[in-house]
Amino acid sequence: MIFQISKELYDQLSETEKYIVDFISENEEKIPFLSITNIADKTFSSSATVSRTIQKCGFQGISDLRYRISQQSDNKNTEESPYAINKILDQIYQEATHTIDNLQITSILKTIEYIKSAEKIYLYARGFTVQIAEEFQMYLQLLGYHTILVSDVQWMKQTNKIVTNKDMIFIISNRNSTRALAESARMARRIGTKIVVCCCKSPTELEKYSDILLLGHSEIIMKSKGLISYSYISLMIIIEIIIKYLSS
Repeated sequence: MIFQISKELYDQLSETEKYIVDFISENEEKIPFLSITNIADKTFSSSATVSRTIQKCGFQGISDLRYRISQQSDNKNTEESPYAINKILDQIYQEATHTIDNLQITSILKTIEYIKSAEKIYLYARGFTVQIAEEFQMYLQLLGYHTILVSDVQWMKQTNKIVTNKDMIFIISNRNSTRALAESARMARRIGTKIVVCCCKSPTELEKYSDILLLGHSEIIMKSKGLISYSYISLMIIIEIIIKYLSS
């Protein structure tokens, strides 16, 4: 039984909440296949009531519940069951949650202030993060901001000749592993350019030169042929928060 709650807690639940607890306990094997809306429909309640009940019983939410069920069902064939998928869904949920928890509202608002006051916005990125920077650039340009993408190392080496103290640099880097980014930030710092670093690893040399650090949380996606690939979900979440605020 997935719900290990005391009699005192159970007695404090409303009749609807008790019905939800009983339904989940009696149908544990089906829960991985059901959304929170499905459970609400089957218990004649609302999604909010189901979510609240699950949290009262010690879980963070439906994703956490399904993952815990998968943990106690390791003897099942994961190739033919939803348990492996639920574990992945929980990892993605935790990644997004950790990213949001890491972010400081004051840092987001200060970043918005830099963007609005800058003559030019330079987006620095390398590798896979260039794709995220390109999307960020597109949205900023649609909003009327003068945005320039810098992804070539040779251009980064010319940072002191490109940017001014009236501009801002927004650096997007997952693991902060590109030396050229730190060198660019160091040069821009000397000029007096505002620098925002959006990354998923701390501490690193890059953030020493930043005015604002927007720190996300990145998990390993896969390991293949000696290479490790990390998720970029948190970077996209941070970019989306900024764009939605600017466009609101």
